[in-house]
Amino acid sequence: MASFAAPRLHVIGAGLAGSALATQMAQDGVSVTLYDSGEPFASRWTRGMKTAPEDHKVAEPEIFYDPEDLVRHFFAQWPEIPRKLIRPAHAVIGLKHPGRSPAIIDLDHGIAAALIARRPTIFARLFTAWNLWFSRYASEDKRVRQHVRIAADTIENQQAPTATYHQDALATLAEVLFSMPAHNCSASLLGRVLLPTWREMQRHNASHAFAAIDPIILNDIALPALRDQFIAAGGDIISGMELGDIDSTADFATDLFFGDEQIEVRPQDAVVLALHPRPLCDAVPDIGMPPAPAHRRTFVFQASKSFAEPCCVLADDDLVRAIYCNRRHIQVSMNSSLILPSDGTADQLAATIWQRVTELCDQHLNLDLSQRTKIESNGECPAFSYVDCEAPFPELSPGVAALRHRLAPPWRNLFLCGDAFPPDYPPGPAAVIASVRTVRAQLHEYMKLRDL
Repeated sequence: MASFAAPRLHVIGAGLAGSALATQMAQDGVSVTLYDSGEPFASRWTRGMKTAPEDHKVAEPEIFYDPEDLVRHFFAQWPEIPRKLIRPAHAVIGLKHPGRSPAIIDLDHGIAAALIARRPTIFARLFTAWNLWFSRYASEDKRVRQHVRIAADTIENQQAPTATYHQDALATLAEVLFSMPAHNCSASLLGRVLLPTWREMQRHNASHAFAAIDPIILNDIALPALRDQFIAAGGDIISGMELGDIDSTADFATDLFFGDEQIEVRPQDAVVLALHPRPLCDAVPDIGMPPAPAHRRTFVFQASKSFAEPCCVLADDDLVRAIYCNRRHIQVSMNSSLILPSDGTADQLAATIWQRVTELCDQHLNLDLSQRTKIESNGECPAFSYVDCEAPFPELSPGVAALRHRLAPPWRNLFLCGDAFPPDYPPGPAAVIASVRTVRAQLHEYMKLRDL
């Protein structure tokens, strides 16, 4: 049992990042209090999702880039959490370009190798590898540009610059994997993620580069298991606590204000903020991270026959941004530039989206969706849910995505977790776990020094 004078940890924000960090620190023997404005140990993947025409929740599977298996290894610590929480995602990209046939790229064993290997000649492969390597050291102000479509009937469009194969791939990956428009994504971040080192180009990765996390298992089994572990280790949970302000001296945070409640923080104590950018900026105005929550709009169509494994097609298309086939659902993520007409309905848009989905799956995946779905006699598409919600990971303004790992909290006993992750990870579950691992080591070092 920790003594009264022993350091105490205050973790504010009990999503995946805060819950994971608090659980591990409590099991390490640290006295931990976990605060959240809502219910702790609840995933933001499904929190607050509203659908139409029916008002119910839809659980979106999250497909993310994790070649080091950080997320699976983290949850494998607890045998009561099913292994099927994290599944390999067999992903392909369908890139379209005027005058070229669609390219199918298998991404099971890494992005860089796949982008390079599908080039037809050795010179093209070297050129693509050079572009990837150059992006790694590009200026932080350089953005990934959207694919520019060229229409043959206008001279103006004919003179517009055409996107290269390499630029097409980066734009699609930024949109789908990072939940942000391509023009807001740093080219250098993508370069580091795609090609971290020269050795990575030559190494054959036997594990899957992409994984799919099941939000139903996450919410119903994994996070409750973490909660049980946290309480068993002596952790305290306080819900309904929304952080309003932090008082401080020049060097240390001294008080946490939750409405009318004030929590004293001693110099030997530590505070971790595992918050979205918006409440983070409100609590620490000098943090330098502008709030910009991403918006996610998705159609989820019901399938009558299940799929063996999660798979997806990342399509650079006017309407469809990405298609995920997961168990008995076909999840269609819409292009960020697509605007739902004010006088249109979800049913009307669903029919249009479904038509494009069937065409893209037939073209890129050689998949006939009519054999896996059931359409009513008076309908134009299968039963569906329309998700219109805030994305799990925030959209970052230009430059922040590449610079966020350099954010320095203004006080020695304040730490950031979740949205301040190592530079070689894109936003996603793997980045969250990488941040948890980094902050855990920093906390032990800080508390060890303060305890001397």
